[in-house]
Amino acid sequence: MGFKVYGAIGAKWASLGGANGFLGEPLTDETGTPDGIGRYNHFRGGSIYWTSGTGAAEVHGAIRDKWASLGWERSSLRYPIEDETGMGDGRGRYSNFMGGTIVWTRETGAMMMYGEVSPKWMRERSWIGYPIEDEKVAPDGRGHFIHCQHGSIYWSPETGAHEVHGAIRDKWGQLRWERGALGYPTSDEFQDGDRRRSNFAGGFITWSSATGAVASVSLEGDVVLNPVSD
Repeated sequence: MGFKVYGAIGAKWASLGGANGFLGEPLTDETGTPDGIGRYNHFRGGSIYWTSGTGAAEVHGAIRDKWASLGWERSSLRYPIEDETGMGDGRGRYSNFMGGTIVWTRETGAMMMYGEVSPKWMRERSWIGYPIEDEKVAPDGRGHFIHCQHGSIYWSPETGAHEVHGAIRDKWGQLRWERGALGYPTSDEFQDGDRRRSNFAGGFITWSSATGAVASVSLEGDVVLNPVSD
């Protein structure tokens, strides 16, 4: 006896080729989710999940495996809101969920991000590269961060989400990241005369080929230069 696939899930499955598509044959009847909100079918090549608010969306492969490892719809990501999609560079793929995004490449695997870090990464991804780990809560318990192939994105409620990379990021790391005197970044890296610069809650770091990376820390209204360079 075959498994039951019907309604919005059945329509989504049919639109993706049905049993002849990449999802293949169903492995379950349509079933209610443990949280009592949605419904799903598992297929040989993936799954389709549905809620009245999100509609039906498929999730498969390494992205589905990642979502499953986080707790499916009971995780902080909740339900998928669209089908898995290519990033347009021939390398990456992603799925958006109610609570965030899972991004995958063959080199990095599937990584999760959420909140303001996710849209910031989407804007910077062309040069900062793909995440190399899941988004994490910072050691100080206030902010979040994600490390990528060519830099990092840090967020806190007070400063928002900003990227930091290269020698400036290395210097900030030497100074204990957000737990040091500089605190969280308050700007992306930018050109400042003949130098590159990133601003932080407690000062700034500049870089030039002549000086390397130099930190300037604000202490009680005064800026104190840290002469150590990279």
